[in-house]
Amino acid sequence: MKQLIRGIPAAQGFTQGPIFIWQDVDLIMPEPYPCSNPIQAWKKIQAAIESASVEIEQLRSKVLLDAGKEQAAIFDAHLMMANDEALHEMVKGLLEEGINPEAAWMNSINTFAEMLESLSDELLKARSVDVRDVGKRVLACLLGKSLIVNALKEKSVIVARDLAPSQTATIDRSLALAFCIAEGGPTSHTAILAKALGIPAIVGLGEDILKLKPGEIVWVDANAGNVIVQPEEDEQRAFFQRRSSADRQQAADLETAFEPARTLDGFQVEVVANIGGVEDAKTALAHGADGVGLFRTEFIYLNRQSMPTFEMQVDIYRQVVTVMDGRPLVVRTLDIGGDKQVDYLGIIQEPNPFLGWRGIRMISEKPEILRNQFCALLKAGQGSDLRIMLPMVSQLEEVIQARQLSNEALDWVKSEIPGWTARLQYGIMVEVPSAALMIEHFAPLVDFFSIGTNDLTQYTLAVDRMNGRVSGLASPFHPAVLKLIERTVRVAHQHNKWVGMCGELAGEISAVPFLLGIGLDEFSMSAAAIPAVKRVIRQIKTADCIPIAAWALNLSSAAEVCAYLQSELKRLTTNI
Repeated sequence: MKQLIRGIPAAQGFTQGPIFIWQDVDLIMPEPYPCSNPIQAWKKIQAAIESASVEIEQLRSKVLLDAGKEQAAIFDAHLMMANDEALHEMVKGLLEEGINPEAAWMNSINTFAEMLESLSDELLKARSVDVRDVGKRVLACLLGKSLIVNALKEKSVIVARDLAPSQTATIDRSLALAFCIAEGGPTSHTAILAKALGIPAIVGLGEDILKLKPGEIVWVDANAGNVIVQPEEDEQRAFFQRRSSADRQQAADLETAFEPARTLDGFQVEVVANIGGVEDAKTALAHGADGVGLFRTEFIYLNRQSMPTFEMQVDIYRQVVTVMDGRPLVVRTLDIGGDKQVDYLGIIQEPNPFLGWRGIRMISEKPEILRNQFCALLKAGQGSDLRIMLPMVSQLEEVIQARQLSNEALDWVKSEIPGWTARLQYGIMVEVPSAALMIEHFAPLVDFFSIGTNDLTQYTLAVDRMNGRVSGLASPFHPAVLKLIERTVRVAHQHNKWVGMCGELAGEISAVPFLLGIGLDEFSMSAAAIPAVKRVIRQIKTADCIPIAAWALNLSSAAEVCAYLQSELKRLTTNI
């Protein structure tokens, strides 16, 4: 019997296949027993929190490689939840009342989650799932249980009431055809991770989706938000037509992805990839990347008890250099800080971590870390097109000190490897407004700039992207952010320096006319976005984009900019 279940599109795509019903692990709470020693009980809970934190760090590293820094930040928030002082004080209070540790922990977690669920803000409501996810993980550690029970054996459409971020992260992405979720919204972390992983997803499908039987074949149109059971013939034809059209466009994009990104009037740009390691580098080339615009190196330092050895660093960098085979490779030096506790680096939790001791700011206390990384990169990069850039730059002194360390590293590698050579460039990230406003002063010290729109947006608009109440304000299309981007490109070009972009905006199709109009030289993005962006670039003229960019800079809100750029892109490509 035909059934249509409607939900909210979360990550686009079409698929069909058998249902796999996700079963939550049933953690059986012990019968209540009196807590006679609150101090000892708290030590037991602390040990469980520490074990859970190790697991969360491992999930973070996996998501960092699979989906990127923005998605991995979900688990930074989980670590903060697990170690929240207010939560701990509530637990301790219940222990003092004689409540056993398992009940004291879960009662406190439920209180926090219910408080979020009672709010009207949809973003904050969605975060209650994270609180319960963290709570369950710590409880499992308290009970000595494992949370991994849902092993996929074949390609399936995953149906669940809800999926916590940690559950989504552990699913074998090669077997997940789609996510069909009864609850949640488009701002849920399941939606965010599905989009980053390229898996179709629909949320808010309601109770009906949970009544379907395991193995039952469903048709998923995640573009429209529809799940169809036993569709009629005309619906099947319409589904296949829509899917075929999307597949043809994707295939056509991939087929031409290896062609240069050159506009109709001859302006050529580099379209490159953001990567976290050697597998990402291979995927990038398979999607037509001209090179790498952002190699995140911080994963090498995470989930370790001590610094990675010099040889280990050289080996990892060399693998990526080998895969890139002479193509441009932009490597960002260690970008880690107060929001990520790494004990062996002396990083501790800070009141305002995103404004704290992170990125290049570590150079003031630990210059040897950067010097060591420079040496490893240069040794691994012999004969390559190596472009090294510094993150979180806000002061000229930071660049001056870093260049001194890089010169020392260059002298060392030339003494170690006679005849060493590379096409070597140095640059900085523009992700702090002061850097964008001081481009003319930074220009003599560097060879290029790379705009990190995610952090630049956060700092320009004073919006914490991890705070659900305000994260919706953090749009890179905001005119204030666009003005800083335009200024960076314009002033850098006046000083004969090239400019790239490795933030989220670079992979947004609707942003292409604006970015071409201001003269951006390099677009860096996730591998999956490369073919479509290249196609759009080849369909338009730079000359047509210049007035579009100028007009966008005079608009007054992100919503106006988005609507205008989408309209103009449609106009420019209609006759192609």
